[in-house]
Amino acid sequence: MKKAKRELILEAAVHVFSSKGYHNARMEEIAAVAGIGKGTIYEYFSSKLQLFQDMLNKSLQVYYQNFNPEEMKQLSVEQRLRIIFETHIKFCRDNKELTRLVFWDSDIFDEELRDWIYTQRQEKEERVVEIIQEGIARGELRELDPMLVKVLLTGSVAAMWAPITLDGWETAPEELAHDVTDILMNGLKK
Repeated sequence: MKKAKRELILEAAVHVFSSKGYHNARMEEIAAVAGIGKGTIYEYFSSKLQLFQDMLNKSLQVYYQNFNPEEMKQLSVEQRLRIIFETHIKFCRDNKELTRLVFWDSDIFDEELRDWIYTQRQEKEERVVEIIQEGIARGELRELDPMLVKVLLTGSVAAMWAPITLDGWETAPEELAHDVTDILMNGLKK
């Protein structure tokens, strides 16, 4: 089945933004990679910023497709964390260019784009705090500062991108997610 032009543009945007960075990427290059004329891009996206934001939004949708809120609420905290780690590891492995762009090249984003990304991150972190608070309320977790736990968990998730994306760390996502979750839930002590 032939891909829709919008999808072709978004895929080309990932490639060009990842290789050139946000500010050095040109709409002409994105159009060439997509195999379309530059003007066609503007039929779907009003600006480079909108194209970049839509590219990231599409990526977030792919990222979050494994998180059915109703199903997740039925799971234990440990199961939820395992799913979060596994999803993140798979996403980094399957979307190396995009992952590198978001985590590695983020210093090139202008203030408007940085604010938008920050808002997206805050929403994700609020979900993590909710999981922690629910775990404490259900007696699955001991009384801890949810903000501190959030920092530790989101830091652990974020730290996965570099070895997978830059170093080519080949690991089974299910096994790694299990091991990381086990360490977080049970600690390092023997």
